[in-house]
Amino acid sequence: MSKKKAVSLVCATCGQGDFDHNEDKSWVKCNNCNREYSGGIDELAEFNQNRIQTAVNDVGQNLLEDFTKKMESTFKNSKHIKFKRR
Repeated sequence: MSKKKAVSLVCATCGQGDFDHNEDKSWVKCNNCNREYSGGIDELAEFNQNRIQTAVNDVGQNLLEDFTKKMESTFKNSKHIKFKRR
């Protein structure tokens, strides 16, 4: 089960997501406000940590819910195993 979640990175200055970059993304430039990220994609990702962490939390919560539903359906007719929802 492979689930991918794309996170759109935005400029720390203007909040837009339209960028130019070199081939290896070691340099990134916002096309809206012309801010340059000399640290490249790593610097841009650092400014977007809240967005990235929110996406990670969402994926984790979804995986936990899917796992819980699967376990409940697997053992729904068991006399010895019962699940309590929190």
